[in-house]
Amino acid sequence: MTDTQNVHAPPPGVSAEPLYAVEDHDSLPVAGAVLLMARATGARLSVTADVAAALQRCTTFRSLAGHASYLVEQFPQLGGNVADVTRVLQQVRDVGLLIPAARVCAQVNIPEDDAPDLERTVSCIITCDRPAAVERLLESLLRGARLARQKRLILIDDSRDASNCAANLAAVERFNLLSPTTMEYFGPPEQDQLIQYAIAELPRHADAIRFLLQRESWPGMATYGRARNVALLLTVGERCIIMDDDVLCAAYTLPYQETGVAFNDGGRQADFYRDAQDWQQSAVKQDFDPLLGHGRCLGMGLSRALRALGHNALLEEHLAAVSADWCGGINASSPVLVTQSGSLGDPGTSSNGWLANLEPVSLRRMLARPGGLASALSLRQNWLGQTRPTFTVRPVISQVTGLDNRALLPPYLPALRGEDQLFGSMLDFLHPDSLTLEYDWAVPHHPLEERKGNPAGDATVPRGGVSQLTGFIDEAQPEDPGVGLATRMALLSYRFEELGQLSDTGLTARFRANLARLQAAHLETLEERFRDSSALSEEWRQYLQRNRQACVAALQQSPVLADLPGVPGDMDSATLAGAIRQRATGFAAALRAWEELREVCRRR
Repeated sequence: MTDTQNVHAPPPGVSAEPLYAVEDHDSLPVAGAVLLMARATGARLSVTADVAAALQRCTTFRSLAGHASYLVEQFPQLGGNVADVTRVLQQVRDVGLLIPAARVCAQVNIPEDDAPDLERTVSCIITCDRPAAVERLLESLLRGARLARQKRLILIDDSRDASNCAANLAAVERFNLLSPTTMEYFGPPEQDQLIQYAIAELPRHADAIRFLLQRESWPGMATYGRARNVALLLTVGERCIIMDDDVLCAAYTLPYQETGVAFNDGGRQADFYRDAQDWQQSAVKQDFDPLLGHGRCLGMGLSRALRALGHNALLEEHLAAVSADWCGGINASSPVLVTQSGSLGDPGTSSNGWLANLEPVSLRRMLARPGGLASALSLRQNWLGQTRPTFTVRPVISQVTGLDNRALLPPYLPALRGEDQLFGSMLDFLHPDSLTLEYDWAVPHHPLEERKGNPAGDATVPRGGVSQLTGFIDEAQPEDPGVGLATRMALLSYRFEELGQLSDTGLTARFRANLARLQAAHLETLEERFRDSSALSEEWRQYLQRNRQACVAALQQSPVLADLPGVPGDMDSATLAGAIRQRATGFAAALRAWEELREVCRRR
């Protein structure tokens, strides 16, 4: 893959014409018309209500002809008159209500000052009661990682069983006999020492420290985020890579890699396999260390990261079909604060409901495989990732994740599923110009226990949970990027404080409104997938139809808090509301303490 292949030629099927997307604007009814007013520039234009409605569909970068063709497809009343629609779009462009993709490219392509070489990364493994998986991963690191290039190695042990802790410690000691870089074992005693040290240094934040780090604060719950908070505090000021214990240290690509780079909203591609042997034969094993691969661009500004990926500049073609909502704010120095890799093997998701969100290219692969949809629903052997390096706004689930912990990253919610989505939302809130880079390769995710899918298909209708907090946070996101980090951290804390003070009625109303928006958005996705499915199998169309009907039925109901997934059957909505308020207030206090806690741990 060379510069000339990627930079000087547009991707297949992409127009070389200038690309535009509608500017973020207000629509004001005035004297029988609609006044459009750009929020950033103040550009104004009076249009008919139909034109105002049509422009709401022009939020992604396309050529004017591309927008016009798309609009006549979406609005039959336009009579297929592409030429007239193009003329109207030209007027909208000429008054400054369309953002040219060239402007975004100019923001990114400003030469950056030479930056110092990045320091080596610190790699952390997080584990809980799976010593056999730890043993396998350590052996894999000895085979597949250039461990001398790692600054430090840490195993963070969240195991409940003392015998598993002892087994993990012994495995680390054996590993250190062979590794050129020593691995530190950080088990329950070491974590307790960290907690007591932090409380002694910051006694006024004792409750917040316990909330974030003490397992006993979350009785009976899986503390996925707690171990990640420990990793963040052990690596303050460093670039950190966090690995789940059930991965292998190897990198694989698909045989149908794409050239160039991409910018999108986090959507991934998928492929489907019968078993591990199948993907081992189909995917292409790469001859590089995935830990070094993660560190390649982690912490770079966008301009520098593009060069590291083999691109001298960002071109308009790279932004084709990309939403203007977020990429209008990126610039040459936009930091890559998170790196991800794809997953090969078990997708790591709690259900197979993600299939309904796949784009047609992945669906065609699924349906072409032996067994088609039935096999995809039953088996958990997949590629889930990207086929070219892809920049997104927010991270998604990744069994190996790079974090630039030199920046003020937010803490994770210590327990419950969905903590990764909440982390991504808070990261975007604090650093609105930051980016996540997902590389075009995957690491094997191979749980020791056999995991099977639901042959009937898991429900895709959103039912709520921690991920709903992302919408609650987004509502308070400052529009102006000039709002500083300290103010943003305070606003984030106050947002959770507000959640902790809502009445039962207010909390239920928020829950219902947010869930309805999620379900409506999902229904729109299902409708789009159904429209695109005419050339696909009837089995797939029926699957989508069942989920459409379920989504419509859910939107007609008035859920209560006790309907949230995972709520014990004997817990009523009033009791749950009290628990939510308590956790929200605790997290607000933790956010207020977080920066001081990081500094204390940096000096430790």
